[in-house]
Parts: sequence; C-alpha cells; structure tokens
Amino acid sequence: MLNKLSSFFRFRYLLYFFSLIAGWPCVFYLMGWLPHYTINYVILFILTFGYVFWGKNTFIIPKPIAILIGLQCMVWCIYFIIHGFDTSYLTRVFMLCVTSLILAIQLKSPRLEFIKAYNFWITFQVVAGAIGFVLVLGGILRPFFEFQEMDMRTGYFFGLFTSNAYSDGFIRNAGFFDEPGALAFWGMIALLMNKLYVDNHKIELALIFGLISTLSMAYFIQIVLYLWLFYKGKRLKIVFPVLLFIATLKGVASFNDRIDQAIFGRFEYNEKKGTLAGDNRSDLMDVCWDIFKTAPIIGQGGQHLIEISKEKQLFVGANAYMTLACDGIIGQLIIWSPFFFLYSLRKYSRKYGWAFWILIIGFLQRPYDCNQLLFPLVSFTLIMHAYLNVQSSKQNIKYARP
Repeated sequence: MLNKLSSFFRFRYLLYFFSLIAGWPCVFYLMGWLPHYTINYVILFILTFGYVFWGKNTFIIPKPIAILIGLQCMVWCIYFIIHGFDTSYLTRVFMLCVTSLILAIQLKSPRLEFIKAYNFWITFQVVAGAIGFVLVLGGILRPFFEFQEMDMRTGYFFGLFTSNAYSDGFIRNAGFFDEPGALAFWGMIALLMNKLYVDNHKIELALIFGLISTLSMAYFIQIVLYLWLFYKGKRLKIVFPVLLFIATLKGVASFNDRIDQAIFGRFEYNEKKGTLAGDNRSDLMDVCWDIFKTAPIIGQGGQHLIEISKEKQLFVGANAYMTLACDGIIGQLIIWSPFFFLYSLRKYSRKYGWAFWILIIGFLQRPYDCNQLLFPLVSFTLIMHAYLNVQSSKQNIKYARP
C-alpha cells in the first residue's frame, strides 16, 4: 500500500495531473485555485521539458506519431501566416509541443501510467459528482459558492462537483469541467481508453452509470453505440446491465418533470424544427455552414471567426461545422488525421475502428479544439498506445513462428 502511494506521488504523476487541470475546460483556475491557464501552461512546458531532457535522457516518440504531430505543427505555422499572423495557431503549436513532451515522459515510464491516471481522475469526478447529484436532488447538498465560467455563465461549486446547470429541482453533473457535456465527452473517452488498453470492469461500470448524472444527450447516443459495438458478441451477458441502466434512467427521471424532460423529452421529435427536441446544435451548424462557404478551403481563421461572431452577435462554437468554418477542409483533415490513423489500425483489431466512430460522433457535438491541451494530449496518447499495441502484437507473432 505504501509503495502504491509513494509511486502515485512521483514527479511524473504530478506532471500528468497538472496537465489535466492546468486550463480550460477544467475550472480550477476560474475558481481561483490555480493561476491563469496561460501561466499554468508555461510552467507545465518548463517542467516537462526539464523532466524529459534532464541528464542524459533523450526525446523519443514513435515515428508515425512524430510525423502526425510535425504535420500539424507545419500546417498551423502556414495558417499563422495565411490568416494574417493569427496567434491562435501558434498556441496550437505550443500545445503540440507540450503534448510531445508528455508523450515522451509516458514512454520513459511503465506502460499505461498516464492512461490509468487520466481514467482515475475522470472516474473520481464522475462518481463524486453522481453522489453529489443525488444529494442535491434530495435537498441535502447546496452550493458552497458561485464563480464565473469562461463564457460568463454562473458556475456553482458543491464540494463534490461543479455545475453551470442548476436551479431548484434541477442539476447536472459537470465534475470539475466547465459544463456537464464536457464531463460526458471526456468520460466517454476514458471509457474507450479503459476498454482498449486496461479493461477494468469496475471502472467501466462506474463510468457507464455515473455519467447518467451529466444528463448529456450525446452521451446517451454514444453509450448505445459503445455497447452495441464492443459487446456485439456478448449481448446475452449485458442484458442485465442494460436493463439496470434503463431502470437507473427511469429512477433518475422520476425525481421531477425537468429531469425527466432532460433525459427522455430531448429525444422527442420537434415537428416545427424537424429535429429532436434536445437538438441545440442545428441552428449553430447553419451559421457555421454559411461562414464555411465563404472560405471552404482554409476557413476564416481562429481570430477572424471570433470577430465574425462578435459582429453578428452569434455564438459559432460547439457544432459539427465549427472547425470547417475556422480552418476549412484542409484544417479539418489535418485535425482529424490522428483519428484516420487510428481507423487504419482496424485491420489489426476491429476495436480501433469502433473507437474511431464513437470519437467522431463525439466531435460532431463538441468539436476538436486545438487550443485546449486536453484535446491533443488525450488524442495522441490514445493513438500512440494503439500503435504500440499493434507493434507489440506483430513482434509476438514474429517470435512465435517456428
């Protein structure tokens, strides 16, 4: 036990944890618990750089991963010039540099350390938040204090979790992210990482049931696809868990009409709009599609898209066409290039192809944001370990031949 505790507090674990909480979408800096995220990222870069190159250490990451990161860096440098020295593209390059350093640290350490640390942190937020969710609905727990989210909405700190979706009789679990949908998104990725590399059934069940507390429509869609794909050959074994999941949904929905509407009402068909009632992305997609058509190849650029948003007084984020409006077709392909690489590995194991489709569905409602460290860090970690698993399997087959 003491050995486990001492290993957990090793410096690289602190670096891993710091990388997960340093900036948005984690709200620690918004609550005043950490300095501004720009300071945190500079500190993180210095610490990771020092750790990687301390002494006689060398910087090594697998060649395909290095090529993909290098390709993205090169394209964003070109975009920086094309879009009038738009510094948001330099931010992307910086995030990729930090990502590369943390990938190198992972390779200097026992396999899967970062993934296990990431899954532990997400699972803690999901479980603690789910407990808090029930306590709030039961009238036992109330906010300790309020804070301002990055989008100027009010955030509420409940001790066990935070939320920006709270009113009398209604609450959604956001963990320590900026909104419930973010916890659902990163929780789904934790679920995939666990399934692909660790296969811890306790973690899997905790995430599947705990993420119900986010009341995320996207999560409910993704979890159906997850169970269908990963358990297609074991469907009799998951009948009871599925029935329990549905019963849990019904139990949560029974708290009040607003919760019921948030879970089941959002899947009702809206005849006026021609969409599901819970669809809050279509209008945003229409706006971004119109912007995309003005510069379909390279987009309008990060800073210019913000200026357009202010001019039109319209929010242009959180929809499937945001990346196309910002970076165009070329930028979209470059951003998704790591996931195309993951999809190419499906010939070695179908699970990588399944993970690809679940990830893409997630990105349709929460676009890949290169300016948030968590996106490139977790994405390249996921594909790096997929690649290493494939290489390891090839070696085992090679040595097994007579």
